[in-house]
Amino acid sequence: MNRFSGKRTTQHEGIIKNQLFWPDIDIGKFCEDYRTPNELNQGTIKEHLSHAMAEINIQLMDYRHRKMDEGFDHLKDVPAETIGDESRLLMLYRRAVSCRCKAVICRDYPTIDRREPAENQAKSSQETEYTNLCNSDKAVRAFLELSDISVDVI
Repeated sequence: MNRFSGKRTTQHEGIIKNQLFWPDIDIGKFCEDYRTPNELNQGTIKEHLSHAMAEINIQLMDYRHRKMDEGFDHLKDVPAETIGDESRLLMLYRRAVSCRCKAVICRDYPTIDRREPAENQAKSSQETEYTNLCNSDKAVRAFLELSDISVDVI
């Protein structure tokens, strides 16, 4: 069903080139899958995605070094189970980056996930950011085949 909403629809396009080992990120696919607001310009989205990629790349640096030492030049070459002809590792990497980026967008633009009769904007914004950061961390832990439960000494 196609409806007129009164909002402009902007198609964001482009690919962000990543470091050699890691996959590039498609800006348009991120915007579609993670429902970024039309008000965000392409430069802002690209900047947030680039920072998210850098953060996840740092978290997975040891993994990258191990795999490159084993002779794998790209993540897509690392043997892994597939879902729909795509490597589980590629899916988890993209999720980690996307959720990290969405968390930052939610923090910077707290009204993006809001409806008109919304309640307590600040609380919801923090919860949405926290949820996306947790999802990013869970994707990294799943990528590394670690439990998503951690315990700290109190």
